[in-house]
Amino acid sequence: MNPALDLARLRATLGAPEFVRLLDALKQRLARGRPLSGRLTLTAATAAERQAVDTLFGRAATRGDSLRIDLDLLAEILADAGLAPSLPAAVEALRGPVTDRASEAAQHAAAWSALREMTLGKLDAWPALSPWGESLFASGVLKRLAGGSPGLAESLVADVLRVAAALPVRAEPLAAFAARLFGDAHALDPGSARATLSVRAAACLGGTPFEDDAEGRRAAWAGVGVLCDELSTPALTLHLPASADTPLGRLLRLARTEAEPVHLTLRLLLAYPLADDPALADREIFVCENPTIVALAARRLGPRCAPLVCVNGQYATPVKILLRQLAAAGARLRYHGDFDLGGLAIARRVISEHGARPWRLSAADYLAAPKGAALPATPGPALASPWSPELAGALERAGCVVHEEAVAEQLLADLAAAWSATALD
Repeated sequence: MNPALDLARLRATLGAPEFVRLLDALKQRLARGRPLSGRLTLTAATAAERQAVDTLFGRAATRGDSLRIDLDLLAEILADAGLAPSLPAAVEALRGPVTDRASEAAQHAAAWSALREMTLGKLDAWPALSPWGESLFASGVLKRLAGGSPGLAESLVADVLRVAAALPVRAEPLAAFAARLFGDAHALDPGSARATLSVRAAACLGGTPFEDDAEGRRAAWAGVGVLCDELSTPALTLHLPASADTPLGRLLRLARTEAEPVHLTLRLLLAYPLADDPALADREIFVCENPTIVALAARRLGPRCAPLVCVNGQYATPVKILLRQLAAAGARLRYHGDFDLGGLAIARRVISEHGARPWRLSAADYLAAPKGAALPATPGPALASPWSPELAGALERAGCVVHEEAVAEQLLADLAAAWSATALD
């Protein structure tokens, strides 16, 4: 029969300061999952520590810097004296509960492994999310956002799955979407772990390249029909055709009849998308960078202008959504912008993301155009022009920008000629 633990006598026996290092060493062994058996050596032992151990073991005085302790004998002494049933019980009685760190780590790893398998299994319902789900675990992002807690991570995954199951929507404000899903209009506001994961999932589901800034988040949500800042930075258009009997379709037909430029909000584009409008199929639609070109086209060409979209100097979400819808409807996009760093950056994205063809955007076009201010010194990638490899070199050699306004006459001529060709068909 194991003796009961006698805490008062145990403290009187091992509670002296001379046993502090021994007890600490024993607790560390337990925490590492190692048995309290065999021998333990205390280095740089003091005379007081040596004397206390020698006395406890009832042995002659020992010498040296290292103090070797027979743990099996120590356990036997404590048990025979009725102080503690075992050495681990004595350590925990004097030092408090001991966590087996090795066992805890194994359990922690098993919990994360199980969570990974569960998450990836559930993400099978959304193939677009599977690679992203793998990256959550491979990169440690989920663990970091959950503060290392598998339980919190599981809750975050459940929230993301709830978001995924509710998408896409049609022109639903983010606050309303969050309130509907989580009972809190701010549940998906930027900054929280839930929002961080959810907006990236939305980007995957909508096929939107994710950028971690305000515009990138807005584009990610817009790609699945969720509205953020639905009335800001609208897309500017002129003479854009539409046949759908929707508020957006009627607005575009009225603007086309009156030859008036019109701004299209994100709200309109998501509520009444143009992606299936037959009036856009196989239509050539020109895209420019600056609103001055739209103003000149409206004033000079009026109704005799080919369809024109303006990015207004920035690749904002309403323009991204509009261009995506136009491409989906079968329109053929052509892009022109400034020959400067901003214009080149927008051109790369419009051409690569929406299948647009360049419009007077070659090296020859640049060399023939009136030059403006000096280009800032910049690394080579900022001048990259995949649609015209010679352009980057020409820009670097000439070192000057060319703004759209400087070639407005050629652009207007193209728009008029494209309209005439369509009118004759």
